[in-house]
Amino acid sequence: MYLREMPHPFQLVDVFFDLDRTLWDFDRNSREALEEIFLEIAQPALPEVRTADEFIPVYEEENEKCWKAYREGQLTKEQLRPLRFRNAMRGLGIAEFAGMDALAEQMGTAYVERAPYRTALFDGAQEVCATLKNRGHRLFILTNGFEEVQHIKVNRSGLEPFFDGVFTSDALGYKKPHPECYRRGLELAGSTADRALMIGDDLECDVEGALEAGWDAIHFDPHGVKPATSARRVENLHALLELDLNQR
Repeated sequence: MYLREMPHPFQLVDVFFDLDRTLWDFDRNSREALEEIFLEIAQPALPEVRTADEFIPVYEEENEKCWKAYREGQLTKEQLRPLRFRNAMRGLGIAEFAGMDALAEQMGTAYVERAPYRTALFDGAQEVCATLKNRGHRLFILTNGFEEVQHIKVNRSGLEPFFDGVFTSDALGYKKPHPECYRRGLELAGSTADRALMIGDDLECDVEGALEAGWDAIHFDPHGVKPATSARRVENLHALLELDLNQR
């Protein structure tokens, strides 16, 4: 977690972005890393022939389950990292074999070492952040991610210069949508709920969580799902520049 000291422009809202699936293209970056890891590490070690195309969708499903358990406090990050790979192998119908746990550990370590260094962003991410910063907004990232991983993503993808602070749930001790995550983010940013705007893709964690905490929120909905919410919605990042972000 870092925070850059800057004067607070009270006339403008402070903009808090989610990171994964909002600025950083998590699905693309993750799938590229997963394919590489599967071909190099898993495929030669599996007792049955499987392909990366078979593995990745099963992994993504198991990863979502593990992250839900992590958000709810049922798993630690040390448990989550190998478990999602072990569960994916089981989900593929691969029977228990000697070395399965060791393989899951190896894949989990490789994923954390490789995926964060991928640099694909959603279209317009840098341009939009630069424009908002030039307009005078303070920008922050508030992310449900691991401290040592999320900072690598921000740095390697070129986002770091635009942000006055990067706050992870790992460092804050609470995960979105817990109100304490939002409260601590505000405290570190030197902001207040009535001057804070959250932008993110996750309706529960980013949008409803922010609204419950008294913030404004904008739902980033790149797939056009259009879920029911009282918050404003954009399907691409460039559309943010057409909105009056100070208007609730």
